[in-house]
Amino acid sequence: MSYKLLKSIAKLTAVRYWLGAVLLCGAAPAGAVTYVLPDTDDVIGQVQYARAQASDTLLTLARQYDVGYAQIKAANPDILDPTRLEAGRRVVIPTRFVLPAGARRGIVVNLAEQRLYHYQYPPEGPALVSTYPVSVGPEGGARRGSFAIDQRLRKPSWDVPAAARAANPSLPAVVPPGATNPLGEYALVLDGGGYMIHGTNEAYSIGMVVSRGSIRLYPEDMAVLVHRANKDTPVRIVDDAFKYGYRNGLLYFEIHKPDGVRGGLNLAALVNKVSAIIPDMLWSADWQRIRMTGERAAGIASPVARLRGQVSQPRRWQLQLATFKRYASARKLMLQLEELGVPVSSACAGDRCRVMAGPFRDVAYMKDLANRIKWITRIKSITRPYQPEEDALPALAQTVAMSD
Repeated sequence: MSYKLLKSIAKLTAVRYWLGAVLLCGAAPAGAVTYVLPDTDDVIGQVQYARAQASDTLLTLARQYDVGYAQIKAANPDILDPTRLEAGRRVVIPTRFVLPAGARRGIVVNLAEQRLYHYQYPPEGPALVSTYPVSVGPEGGARRGSFAIDQRLRKPSWDVPAAARAANPSLPAVVPPGATNPLGEYALVLDGGGYMIHGTNEAYSIGMVVSRGSIRLYPEDMAVLVHRANKDTPVRIVDDAFKYGYRNGLLYFEIHKPDGVRGGLNLAALVNKVSAIIPDMLWSADWQRIRMTGERAAGIASPVARLRGQVSQPRRWQLQLATFKRYASARKLMLQLEELGVPVSSACAGDRCRVMAGPFRDVAYMKDLANRIKWITRIKSITRPYQPEEDALPALAQTVAMSD
C-alpha cells in the first residue's frame, strides 16, 4: 500500500472521529445550505414545511431553517401572532430562490431580499453556491456596487460611528471583542472605507432592517462564510425586489415587498416588466398566476408559467441520504456533510425531512461521492432521478402562487 494512500486513509479516519464527536456533543444551529450551481437554470432549493412545536415561534423556526425573520413572516401571512404558534401548525419555510442576475462569482448580496449568495468553484467536482440570510440597515441599504474582501477578522473591535454615539452618548468610542460587540466573532472588511459583512450578538435580528450599517449574518453562518471566502473575493451588492429565472422549462418569479410598503405592488408596472422580458412566450392563462404572485409578494421563487415550445433538459440525478422525523436530526447530518464540502439540502414536509445531495450531471463523480459519504458516515445513499416536485405540469395547473 502506497504512502499516499495510507496518508489519505489516516486523514479520513481523523475526520470520521471528529464527526462522531460533533454528533455526541450535539450541534449548534447549522450554517448555510450549499447547492450544486445549475449549469443553465436559475432556481435552487425547494419550499419546505415545518410542523410547529408548542415552544416554537417564527423567530426560532427562522434560525433553525436558516432563513430571515421578515422572509418567514412574508411566507406565512395568515400567522397573526409570530410569538405564539399552535402545536402542529403548518409553517411554510421559504427556501427556494432565484439566483440574482449577473455574474455568478464571489459574493452577491441582494438588499431587497436580505440574502447573500456565495459562489464557489472547487478544483474537484461541480461548482457550488451557498446562501445565507442577512440583515441590512439604512446605511447598508445605500451601499451598492462592486467591492472586494480586504480583510478577514476574528474577534473584531467595533469603532463606534459618530452618528451612533450622538444618538447614544453612553456608547464608548471603541467596543472591544466580546458578548456586547455587535460585530460578533468574525468580520469581512470590504475595500473602500470600512464597510463590513459580519456576525452579530443579536441573532434574532436577521432578516430585519435593523443593522447599524454594513451587513450582518447569523453567528453560525458567519463562522462558515469567513473560512470559505478569501481575501480579494469579489463582492457585488444589488437591490433587486423582482427576480425571475427558469428551471426545467418553467418561468419563476421571486418578488419581495419593500419594507414599510402596505397593500399590493404596482401590478401595471409588473406586467410591463414581464412583457418586456418575455414577449409572446406566455399563454393567456399564465397572467392570472403572475398577477396573484405579484399581489402576494411572498418572497418565494414561484413558478408562474411554462414557456411555449419544447425545452430540452439534461438528465440529472441526486443522492437521497436519509429520512428523519425531526429537522434537528437532519441538520446534524447536513452539518457533517457541509464540513466535507458536499452540496446538501433538505426537503421537509410535516414530520418527515429528507436529506439529499445534488443534483448531479456527472454520474461518475456522484458515485465516487456516494462511496466517500458511505465510508465516512456509514450511510448508504439511494440514487434517484432529479425532478423537483413543483416542476410537474399538473402541479403548475393547480396552483396560483406557491405552487408546491
